[in-house]
Amino acid sequence: MRSILLFVCASVCLTGAVACRDRSAAAIAAPTLAITEPAPSTPVGRVVGYSLVIPESFVNWKGMHVMGGKGHQGYIKPLTGTLAFDANGTIAGGYFELDMNTITITDRKDTSSDNGLVLHLKDPDFFDVKKYPRGTFQLIKAIRASSDSSYYITGQLTLKAITQEIHFPATIIRNGEDIVATASLTIDRTKWGITYQSGSVFGLVKDELLEDRVLVSLALRFHQQQ
Repeated sequence: MRSILLFVCASVCLTGAVACRDRSAAAIAAPTLAITEPAPSTPVGRVVGYSLVIPESFVNWKGMHVMGGKGHQGYIKPLTGTLAFDANGTIAGGYFELDMNTITITDRKDTSSDNGLVLHLKDPDFFDVKKYPRGTFQLIKAIRASSDSSYYITGQLTLKAITQEIHFPATIIRNGEDIVATASLTIDRTKWGITYQSGSVFGLVKDELLEDRVLVSLALRFHQQQ
């Protein structure tokens, strides 16, 4: 799988779940992102814009129970995404939008959209997708690390109309007109108002609790805009 980076995306609610998918084996090994107002597809100025290749891009998630190590995993499909590089090869901007209605699980045989667990993830206990159908990620800063392909990313992830700043390492590889970005991170779902069976909620026994931390991995591919 040719993969990539950065909200939601991602949730991200991703409470009782985990990232996976045959095509996105990079799931938790590599990671989600997300945003609010659509960003221009190509920033102005002396920059080169790259558009997300949707069929080859995934935001994977994995959520666990506090006790017993059990959980679920799945993915959310991005709706749009862009990256831009300036004349010096520095990342000049980036924006991603997630279609929260595509959230699914991959650890059960029934992965249909009307699966009971999927429906629960879409209801107000988790992502409330009828009210908040989109998640977004806005790139704020990308600092090159020890190698040309290693970056430390800072951005704003918006889920359920709540925006939080997140930070994570990512690998971004340019190959001609293509870019492959991968990243892995952990987010605290409660920061986006997803508190269902959270350990921070009193009155629940441990075997009923879900981890607040959700593992997210990004596998994204971009192609240069013409």
